[in-house]
Amino acid sequence: MSVKIIATDLDGTLMSPDHLTVSERTKAALNAAHDKGIKIAIATGRALKFTKGVTDQIPFVDYVICSNGASVYDRKAEKFIYTNLISPEITAETVNLLKTLPVYYNVYINGENYVQLGSDKFFVNSGLPTEFLEEFAANLIVCDDISVSTAGCGSELIDIFYADSETKKTVFDFLEEKGLFMTSSLAGVVSANAVGSDKGTALKGLCDILGLTADEAMTFGDASNDATMLEYAYYSFAMENGDEICKSKARFPAPSNADDGVAQMIEKYAL
Repeated sequence: MSVKIIATDLDGTLMSPDHLTVSERTKAALNAAHDKGIKIAIATGRALKFTKGVTDQIPFVDYVICSNGASVYDRKAEKFIYTNLISPEITAETVNLLKTLPVYYNVYINGENYVQLGSDKFFVNSGLPTEFLEEFAANLIVCDDISVSTAGCGSELIDIFYADSETKKTVFDFLEEKGLFMTSSLAGVVSANAVGSDKGTALKGLCDILGLTADEAMTFGDASNDATMLEYAYYSFAMENGDEICKSKARFPAPSNADDGVAQMIEKYAL
């Protein structure tokens, strides 16, 4: 069957190694696919607001699967068409715990990214480019008291960054006790979502709405949070720079993001 929808991860996959740029070849391949009638979705661990720099470069994107699949945004309708949130109660309990620990963390709510004022002193850069971190910081909502700012809200995702082993165990034990689903999109970052909140579930739901099957879906990823999406689609590609979990779930290999792997596979299999 022919490809009817392409869903691609961003960092380490669609984006160049700077995490900011979509290459000209990749833009052209996606645009040609879209002109052919193929739906285009980006599927990312980022909050919706932090995808604007990407959609400014590829404005024809139809859907954004964000926060690791916790939300799906229809760009034409300008609204969320799906959400699966961590409950307000568990969100509040998690935030209250994290506030007491020497750890940097983010809480994603309604497409925005919340952070506690002063927690940046615990941030450790795992090798991300300075320009990317500056754009990331520009999209944050910095809270005097994150408990107050997020009170009563369910969260799409909670990111926990590098922590010492004792802190990490405390946080992980708590998240497991609460039944949250944990994956990683970048080295040194662990993301917690509600059970059933993942890229594969979100993509399947989107395909069901569009009347498409897994055999008509093409997906690209590089990390463990892409695994369910790669398992779902027939045309699933793990980037050469991807981790072993990702590679074990994909049907096909793709060249690295630095070599325009997404563009090369779209040109070969979809165009």
